[in-house]
Amino acid sequence: MKWFFILIAGLIILYRDSFLSRFFQDDFLLLKLSQQNNFFAPIANFPYRPVSIQIFYSIGRFLSGDNPAGFHLLSFLFLLGALFFIFKISKSKLATLFYAFNISLFPLFFWVATSYFVLAAYFTFGTIYFFLQKKPWSIFFFVLGLLSNELVLVLPALILLVDYRSWKRLAPFIAVETLYLFFRLQLGFPTASDYQLILSPTKFLATFRWYLLRIFNLPEGVRTGVSPIIYILFFLLVIIFVFVLLKSKLSWRLPAFAITWFFIGALPFFFLPNHMSSYYLTLSLFGPAVLVGKLFSKNKKLGVVFFISYFILAVFGLDYLSKTHWIILKPTL
Repeated sequence: MKWFFILIAGLIILYRDSFLSRFFQDDFLLLKLSQQNNFFAPIANFPYRPVSIQIFYSIGRFLSGDNPAGFHLLSFLFLLGALFFIFKISKSKLATLFYAFNISLFPLFFWVATSYFVLAAYFTFGTIYFFLQKKPWSIFFFVLGLLSNELVLVLPALILLVDYRSWKRLAPFIAVETLYLFFRLQLGFPTASDYQLILSPTKFLATFRWYLLRIFNLPEGVRTGVSPIIYILFFLLVIIFVFVLLKSKLSWRLPAFAITWFFIGALPFFFLPNHMSSYYLTLSLFGPAVLVGKLFSKNKKLGVVFFISYFILAVFGLDYLSKTHWIILKPTL
């Protein structure tokens, strides 16, 4: 497992500044609410996420009081747990590295309030791993996932993509989902203009393209004046990927798996063109990561070039985001 320690070291190098990132926006309210004793009480004007809000913030306060470093460390540990499950499911070091160093996930490191996606990743991939191992922990992780982020509702569909032969074993998961949806409907869903679904083919294609560009580490918000190295590395990655894909003799099933997973893993967000955020790809990235891992496991020379370029682009991309993105800049204002 030496490579996993190298991965951890790489993440620490990339996100070293995130451990000192301050609280802002929703964090202050959630910190206050975490002091209440009733962990599972609904919060007005917030989605029902007691595990990733009340419980997470309570543990963070226990670890470091009002110091955000403890909260960031907690998120980091859960992300490492998610990466461990990703490796166990994919059985691919390359797929795990690709997922880990994709900078679309940078908000999960810099903003404590994105804990609901951190825990969604941990419980989703944990559920799949334990499901494949036929362990009873899978249903427990699934429940905790639903109580962390409603996006986990797509999990049964993701499980079918991994092992469609086990569809009969999904009955308990469907039952839990049904009970969860009934309960959530009683609570109601917060509404905001930015979160209104827009079923427009044109809007969908534009939004899908925006998320698609994030796969190869192109940072969001790139404008004219950005360092040319970012574009050079991005196009190099795309060219190498397409070349290897066309030269490979992979069955069509793997690219189909990657695209389908990418779509289902972020299903509602492709129809929210007024509220696009890169971290909505937290679950989606697994599909493309598996495809990349498989492709370059059979072409090691180009794989070395690809992954070195990928990591360098992550470094330059994060440097660009550190100067332009509100999630990083806001706490310093």
